[in-house]
Amino acid sequence: MKAVFLDRDGTINHEEPNYLLDLKKLKIFDESFEAIQLLNKNGFKAIVVTNQSCVGRGLLEEQELQQINSALKQNLAKRKALLDSIYYCPHHPEDQCPCRKPKLGMFHQAVKEHNINLKKSFVIGDREFDIHAGKAAGCKTILVLTGAGQQTLKLLTKPTDQPDFIAPHILEAVQWVIRQ
Repeated sequence: MKAVFLDRDGTINHEEPNYLLDLKKLKIFDESFEAIQLLNKNGFKAIVVTNQSCVGRGLLEEQELQQINSALKQNLAKRKALLDSIYYCPHHPEDQCPCRKPKLGMFHQAVKEHNINLKKSFVIGDREFDIHAGKAAGCKTILVLTGAGQQTLKLLTKPTDQPDFIAPHILEAVQWVIRQ
């Protein structure tokens, strides 16, 4: 099974200045609906992997995070864009959690639960740790220029840091995936 691992904030939905702490502020990018529909139609698992240290920092209860994730999944599904799973790391960065990107805990969990071949899979995100996690997992990587993507592009200075593709938004990223 092949998958596209998607970051959440800044990739699928608009990123709040610090953290998405209020369900009412969840705003999905228009391109996300068609992008995820394309993944569904082309045999890819659509899996969200997201760092959510707002929980570990005490800014949001885990139950509230689960409500936001559930609303994201439901809002996408209303337009026939289906997510297979959402994995999140609620821990503070200082906790050194093995699931926090760029570490691979969430990816290993998805491989186990969905029988995913990482070598045939892709990671789409707007941050440096998305690209590093994708490379460490053996996936092809795409940096989107939404969210923090413009700033991240300036940080990826080493040749080994470079994503396989850079896209203005999730839809163009997924179109590139489909062409591969």
